Amino acid sequence: MLVLDIKRTKEDFLKKKGKSSEYTLNGYGVIFRHLEKFCQSKYNSSLENLIQELAITENCQEQVENFLTSYIDELEAENKTSGSVRGYSCMTKNYLKYRRVKFDKDELELSYKSNLKEELYPITKKEIKALMDHSNFEWKTKILMMSSGGFRISELLGVRKCDINRELERYSVYIRAEFAKGHKARTTLISIEAMEYLDKLLENKNDNDLLFPHTTKIRTHAVVTNIILFQRTLKKAGLDMRYEGRNTHKITTHSFRAFFISQFEKTFSGFGHALSGHARYLKQYERFTIGEKIEKYIETEKYLLIYSKPNESTKELSELKAKVSRLEQVLSQKGINLNELLK
Repeated sequence: MLVLDIKRTKEDFLKKKGKSSEYTLNGYGVIFRHLEKFCQSKYNSSLENLIQELAITENCQEQVENFLTSYIDELEAENKTSGSVRGYSCMTKNYLKYRRVKFDKDELELSYKSNLKEELYPITKKEIKALMDHSNFEWKTKILMMSSGGFRISELLGVRKCDINRELERYSVYIRAEFAKGHKARTTLISIEAMEYLDKLLENKNDNDLLFPHTTKIRTHAVVTNIILFQRTLKKAGLDMRYEGRNTHKITTHSFRAFFISQFEKTFSGFGHALSGHARYLKQYERFTIGEKIEKYIETEKYLLIYSKPNESTKELSELKAKVSRLEQVLSQKGINLNELLK
């Protein structure tokens, strides 16, 4: 008689994990597909059949260890990063335990190759300019917002027009908890350069419209699509360098976020981390008023600007834009469209 509880299926396992973030759930889906492919290739069997075979053994410590060792070898042969290898094997162990396969996780003797950790590549303003030169208007806006606001690409794809306050000297952008890592909402600021691009982007958008709409309802798919598009831009700009020890690009969308944080270290240590949502720094600045945050931001802005340097005229321009934005909102409440009025 099978020891396996047939009611504990892969679907049930994923439902339980569905309480985690959408990213975790989709990540597990990717691992399951990879694991199924491995089982077919290595054992000419489905994952389900292998689990049922393991389940009829009273103690299958050695079999599970051999299975996981083979899987780890396969992952490393595919040049997966050390983090990915451990993540894939960890989920596999958890799933086997969930299916009540009898083994002791703590007694497993598994070895992993220690990937050489190369120094992370810091993107420069010159490289950001080159990427801007090879991007369309929408991507230029994304790049300027990420490099001056500390957004993750996944966070940026969740921003709607109503999340932006354009009445301030520097626009504030609210990142909703559902899109923020750790599910903690926060507000960040963007540079005057990014503001100019954003104004044009918002011209024909309604309050609830996404800044960067995507065709799929699954946000992780939208993120992957954006990463692929960005990698094409890297190639066009001649910036698709890769780390020697692993098959990953030196410049990614995350590089803009790292650039943002590092520039703030020149003025207010930890402030860039706080705006970027790093939990250990949030409390340090959460009691600051928005005015105080903008004041600190403007002091650092000269390091964030890609093309220009701030001067009195740009300050006056931002103040004028804030007034126009307030006027636009007042007229909108009265059913008057400012753009139509000015035609």
